[in-house]
Amino acid sequence: MAKRKRHTHKEIEKVVQYAESLGWRVIEGSGHAWAYLYCPHADRTGCKVGVWSTPKNPENHARQVRRQVDSCPHHESPENTEDAGA
Repeated sequence: MAKRKRHTHKEIEKVVQYAESLGWRVIEGSGHAWAYLYCPHADRTGCKVGVWSTPKNPENHARQVRRQVDSCPHHESPENTEDAGA
């Protein structure tokens, strides 16, 4: 696997690494988008999240990206697996 560029903002880089740990793919973007994150669901109904290169507020953008990754309906989050047994 080719090594990707790191995001210049540490909060956003942490979220991108978190998404990668869940199986999301990082595809380099162009223009305002630094990259796009694609969920593990590998067809046209999969989720796509844009990661901006220079957001006005990097901390808020990191929270938005994390929220979108966590709300992806195509993967089991730790919270969902705990409720499944009840």
